[in-house]
Amino acid sequence: MLTFYCDTLENFSKQIINKLEEMVVAHQIIDVQEEDLSLPDHLNRNDLPALTDGHQYWASGEIKNYLEKLHQDLKLSRSMQSDACYLDPDNPEKCL
Repeated sequence: MLTFYCDTLENFSKQIINKLEEMVVAHQIIDVQEEDLSLPDHLNRNDLPALTDGHQYWASGEIKNYLEKLHQDLKLSRSMQSDACYLDPDNPEKCL
């Protein structure tokens, strides 16, 4: 799951949120307020906005590039999947 940390909902953050929703990926948006302690230990407010997958972090300049690459990978993966069912000639009630 992707987690997007932001402290304001400026235009850039709104674009990232829209992209995450468009991609239909599991994500959460954490709006970090002045007194909020919801940031991981290795992030501070100067790093925001930031995106993480739990292992890697991307800063504001890297977020769009990462999401675009991920979006292309997901589109390719989804295009190779099929909902088709090829019937077993010996048992037409069963998919192969």
